[in-house]
Amino acid sequence: MNGILNLHKPAGCTSFDCVAVLRRLTGEKKIGHTGTLDPQATGVLPLCIGKATRLLEFMDEAPKTYVAGCLLGLQTDTQDIWGTPAGPRSPEIASVTRESVEKALRCFEGEIEQKPPVFSAIKVNGKKLYEYAREGKDVEIPVRRVTVYSIRLLDWHGPEELFTFEAVCSRGTYVRSICHDLGQMLGCGACMSSLVRTATCGYTIEKAVPLEDLRQMTTQQIEALLDPPETAVAHLPKLELNAEQAKLFTNGNPLWTDNLKISKEIQAAYYNQKLLGIIRDGKIAKVL
Repeated sequence: MNGILNLHKPAGCTSFDCVAVLRRLTGEKKIGHTGTLDPQATGVLPLCIGKATRLLEFMDEAPKTYVAGCLLGLQTDTQDIWGTPAGPRSPEIASVTRESVEKALRCFEGEIEQKPPVFSAIKVNGKKLYEYAREGKDVEIPVRRVTVYSIRLLDWHGPEELFTFEAVCSRGTYVRSICHDLGQMLGCGACMSSLVRTATCGYTIEKAVPLEDLRQMTTQQIEALLDPPETAVAHLPKLELNAEQAKLFTNGNPLWTDNLKISKEIQAAYYNQKLLGIIRDGKIAKVL
């Protein structure tokens, strides 16, 4: 079994739980996921099976699209509604308008500095931030640079009600932190109330298979759902090889670059429309 499964992750389980379920259903041990989703988040979770697991690190570089729910006036330790509130809901929300929310959201577009939530899996001195938080220890959280390619308000029913926005962003972006920082900009506080990943690596939620549906399928039926490895790296520039170059490439022979202009960017190497592997810094990074 070799390929990519576009899984629709449900709420209430971890991304690794989904991998464990698929391992039990298929008997395959080489399965991995890209782009971890928090337990309460749902949506697109591509699972790589067999040789396709070699592509995981390159899939994570693709932009991701999220639809997030946001609640104004409430701050929590986790920056979402499942955390412990810092206090009662702020009365300052009364002055917030649709226009002020849209203006604040536009401030997040482009390359921004973001301070991740303390309850996250980012490591500081070899230890995950949420481990420090659970122990009640303070630790300096490093600011990271991430990119928000686009962000827009989807609906608005007044400051008292939940609203949703869509964000297309880079790897490492915490949508929870966008909600939190949005609340700080508006002067009333805010937290995330829901999160759905609707697209990543070319996979969309409309074509994602629910985990519960997989439980009812045979191994053969699951295998029939797999997309070829090529679909996972469609966002990478392509480099077409001829027959001789392809043979040398798959054997790891450095002479495969003869008569080729190799870019320093990450590229996907193909022969006859079949993905052979990945090139990084002009050298073979992975062979399938």
